[in-house]
Amino acid sequence: MSGSTPTTYPVPSPTEIIARFGREVLNDKNVDAIDEIAAEDFVELDPVPGQGAGREGLKEFLATIAFPAFPDQQWVTEEQITSGEKVVSRFTWYGTHQGT
Repeated sequence: MSGSTPTTYPVPSPTEIIARFGREVLNDKNVDAIDEIAAEDFVELDPVPGQGAGREGLKEFLATIAFPAFPDQQWVTEEQITSGEKVVSRFTWYGTHQGT
């Protein structure tokens, strides 16, 4: 359409991004949401043993190790502090270990 104004969407805050990650990825087990949440050049600063690099490594770890081991897992954010682009969360993780 010529002359039309493109639709713009507000950029989510860091707090909203972390909340979405907890809700959609960790609780709903939707690893594909990681592609929308994490940058292409995402680097895990403290990966768990066996986790591959980047978004694909995180997705593979969650889908093949974490979620099958704890199929009923739920993450609950207890407290969150945000300053600019930095977010610190204190959370409780609930789940029943059913993996090997």
